[in-house]
Amino acid sequence: MSSGATAQDKAWKSKEQADEAQYAHNKEQEQLATLREKLESEKPKAASTERDFEGGFGGQEDLEDRFATTSGEH
Repeated sequence: MSSGATAQDKAWKSKEQADEAQYAHNKEQEQLATLREKLESEKPKAASTERDFEGGFGGQEDLEDRFATTSGEH
């Protein structure tokens, strides 16, 4: 084979593409696992902040709904 013939070989090319795809897949799985761990570690913090906003102490309790009749009855 000449020096560029290996790159043109279809079997070799498909093997290299499969290896690259496997590497990319493994790298993505590692990144996803890292993100899942980070999300799980931050989960208790998020639950405590949600209670602050949903507790009704946000300063908007006294606002009135001026657009209560938006069902088309004007």
